Amino acid sequence: MVEDAVSMTVDRAADAFGTLADENRIAILLALWNEQPLSFARLQSAADFEDSGRFNYHLTQLLGRFVRKDDEEYRLRPAGGRAIDILFDERFGEPPSPIERDLETPCPDCGASLRATYEDGHIEISCPACSVVVHYGYFPPRGRASRDPEGLFLAYSRQLWRDFTLASAGVCPHCSGRMETHVTPDPDWYLDVATISVCQHCGVDIGTPVGLRLLADPAVVAFLADHGVDIDQVPFWTLPFCVGDDSVSIDATEPLRVSVHIEQGTDRLDVTVDESGAVTETALVESR
Repeated sequence: MVEDAVSMTVDRAADAFGTLADENRIAILLALWNEQPLSFARLQSAADFEDSGRFNYHLTQLLGRFVRKDDEEYRLRPAGGRAIDILFDERFGEPPSPIERDLETPCPDCGASLRATYEDGHIEISCPACSVVVHYGYFPPRGRASRDPEGLFLAYSRQLWRDFTLASAGVCPHCSGRMETHVTPDPDWYLDVATISVCQHCGVDIGTPVGLRLLADPAVVAFLADHGVDIDQVPFWTLPFCVGDDSVSIDATEPLRVSVHIEQGTDRLDVTVDESGAVTETALVESR
């Protein structure tokens, strides 16, 4: 399915990128981003074209895919807006200076302190002692330019929370296609059990500890809040059940049932998920 999707879209994608490979057309899209709808004359002026014939040529190349015309006025189509999104996140600009900072979170494999790095638009949470990579992902340079290191990593954690929530709900955070999720014992990682979501359209796969997906579950959010933990204010890697599987137990194999034991103080919340990663049961164990 993925190969078919790629073969169907590669020609159209090449044509679309070719259409945008001109600074005059980018100027038109930016003008519409700043204000729309615009008449032909106002758009020509906003995009800083002196020659109306030359302006009309470039505008015509954008019509249909990136710009639409309604009643003698022009607006961005969704694809035009997305093209400007890519421009604004600065992924094509100079890479920002790298960041490296030690975390207080122990490595789930060897116990040494994890380290967070940001370089060339990518964030890596890994262990410098045993080389285990807890997480690796992309964060646009624009997000780095406007934040200090602490704010950067917190913002990235919030973005991941959104992505993992979408994936668990069956929506690919990359292409919005349909994702299928399954819990897998013995993945080829540092984990013994993992939750993996695979897009049935673009083929992207998202693998995480089972516990990390539970940050979208109301019972888990409420349990943490009752113990003073606001999941929107702390990076996910500060929560042990989100980076490792020491708190995970396999309750049954046919069908697969896995429990995550989330501890806060003397209380514990046991969360059971099925083979698709869906929560089937929660149980609060108080004051052990």
